[in-house]
Amino acid sequence: MRIIRNERHIRISNSIGKYALIAGLLVLAGGFILSLFKMEWVGVILASLVVGIALSLVGGFFFDRYVGALAHHEALANVLKGLDDRYALFQYTLPASHVLLEPGGLTVFVVKAQGGEVIYQGEGRWKHRQRGKFFRQFAGQEAVGSPHLEAEYQVRRLERWLSRQLPEVNVPVRGVVVFVNPQVTLQADNAPVPTFYGKKLKNWLRGAGKLKPLPESTYRQVAEALGVK
Repeated sequence: MRIIRNERHIRISNSIGKYALIAGLLVLAGGFILSLFKMEWVGVILASLVVGIALSLVGGFFFDRYVGALAHHEALANVLKGLDDRYALFQYTLPASHVLLEPGGLTVFVVKAQGGEVIYQGEGRWKHRQRGKFFRQFAGQEAVGSPHLEAEYQVRRLERWLSRQLPEVNVPVRGVVVFVNPQVTLQADNAPVPTFYGKKLKNWLRGAGKLKPLPESTYRQVAEALGVK
């Protein structure tokens, strides 16, 4: 499998994740120290509290997505490792963040790194239970939210882009949600879009989820439009 990444985007986001989080904690610590010795500086203390929390939230969000073993681009690439060269993974280069070019079309991935228990309850509702969830989210971990809606939105964006690049070519585009945290327990068989624990994804792509191959000429057109030579 070939991997095409926006390395600049990843590098900048990685730095934001590391340094905004540290800066936020330092500002909060500074505000706390001021509150011990300069209680009359109420405005400065409140400002440090607001700025520190904002920096911590931003840093935590970027840290969750771009830093460490569960960084979305790295975790997804590891899950898909072993696919042959007719597959190409595009990360942060297209209107959707993670797109897999397959012999039969395109798959848009919404990557989730939460641990704990994730359940699709039906009627568009998801439930997430995790030890320390409140504090994790306070530190910037994103909520599970509605990943099927995220997938559908990114699929529509990619389809609009393709319609401008290849107006006469019909390319199948689908969305998939993948949870990459090894500490997650997933119950989402009836989710509106296919939803998998990471280790099960590759077998699905090769088996039940395998798309009917495109004509070779169409596959080459799509690959060239995406930037694959």
